[in-house]
Amino acid sequence: MKLLISTLLTINYFFSFAQIEALFDLKRFQSTDQNYIETYLYIYGNTIKESLDTSNRKKSVEILQYIENEEKEIVAYKKHIISEEADYVQRDGIMDLQRFSVKDGNFNIFIEIKDLNDTNIIEKHQQSFEFNYSTPTHFSDIELLESYWKSDEENNDQLTKSGFHMIPLVTNYYGASFNKLAYYFEIYGMDEFKETSSLLLKQSITKSGTNTIAGQYNKVKKVPTNSITPILNTFNLENLPTGNYDLTIELISPKNELILSEKIPFQRTNLTNNIRIDRLNAVEISNTFASYLPEDSIMDFISCLSPIATNLERGIIDKKAENINDTLKKQFFFSFWYNRNPSEPGLEWSKYKSEVKKTDQLFGTKVRRGYETDRGRIYLKYGAPNTVTDRPNEPSAYPYQIWHYYKIGKFNNKRFIFYMPDIGSNEYIVLHSNLQGEFFNNNWKVDLHRRNTPGRDVDGTQNPNDNQWGSNSNTFFINP
Repeated sequence: MKLLISTLLTINYFFSFAQIEALFDLKRFQSTDQNYIETYLYIYGNTIKESLDTSNRKKSVEILQYIENEEKEIVAYKKHIISEEADYVQRDGIMDLQRFSVKDGNFNIFIEIKDLNDTNIIEKHQQSFEFNYSTPTHFSDIELLESYWKSDEENNDQLTKSGFHMIPLVTNYYGASFNKLAYYFEIYGMDEFKETSSLLLKQSITKSGTNTIAGQYNKVKKVPTNSITPILNTFNLENLPTGNYDLTIELISPKNELILSEKIPFQRTNLTNNIRIDRLNAVEISNTFASYLPEDSIMDFISCLSPIATNLERGIIDKKAENINDTLKKQFFFSFWYNRNPSEPGLEWSKYKSEVKKTDQLFGTKVRRGYETDRGRIYLKYGAPNTVTDRPNEPSAYPYQIWHYYKIGKFNNKRFIFYMPDIGSNEYIVLHSNLQGEFFNNNWKVDLHRRNTPGRDVDGTQNPNDNQWGSNSNTFFINP
């Protein structure tokens, strides 16, 4: 088969309308008597407007797809409306699958989405594809799957092939929430090898741009020499490290000769797997922002990631980063930001770097960078607080600040209290927080007021600083 005009066509295509954001993909298949394509369109639910009718909360789109041949003739056409309950669309988006029969040749497909709750939002997307197989034996395109299950009965459901109900995955990015890579494709024309009853099919995950198999991700099986052979397979990704990979499919003759080969690239983020330095070489950084980082600054850049790093990432930052070469440092650095923003990791680093500079200005001391201080760490991890209560001169208490966050993730009304027990250092350290996972100190009021009453015992009291003249720390902490 000739190469497609755009290699992205075999993976996915992201496009943004005036308001609507969507992913689009198409795959080519054959049956015994025709060619057909499947189109997969996923629309992000939060980019579609909701009906103003509060009694019938719907999000609705009109989808138009049509295909033109080289003579500009329309050879296939479909226009339909999808209308779903607003909360469902907001959470799960809209997935649309269509099938179109086409002959051999070159084509353009046009996609148009209209938000029916705001008909001014309408744009077109165009993409080229072709059907032109040069050999009788060939692969279909490889369809990545979000999920699949055995169909109870044979039917003409567009999501059903070879007795399985399949939900396509309209992306080649496997984030931390994915634990498997599932896919489907078909092999055509193997009956030309009638002298043998079967051929070998090799399926593997290889490091991007190489033929090196990533660990044990390799399967070899015999496939019968039928005119059409469907293949449905799954690889467990739980132990596949973060990196860039290819799903590689090869059809091999009994004489170990390569008949067909196909690759589809994908990207993996794995925050749960133990991070090993020797696996970072799977991360491709050529022509990325990480490849241009100055070598005399890379260690500082890595160190400043600690406030927002996972425990696994922090293990490399704190214990191993100084002992690896500059290339591995850059690969780790790129992987870190790619995990957080696969589309624009460099932009994500640039925004964070700006915040690191801000912590230096706000919280840095003569001996510590801003991000190394407790206030800097909290600022970088959770953002700026909604309110700050600053009490530098309260009687009997060390200087202290109370930071109040209206919302952190799924938690509401969370607070931190910082104090300066060593006034000469000019550094506030965290004394207590009511946010799960942060430092909890049941005796924080005692510690705060040790400045003038170092031996005071306040066990069993509800508000141990009530008797301290001018003290309001408990009141401010409860009601900042």
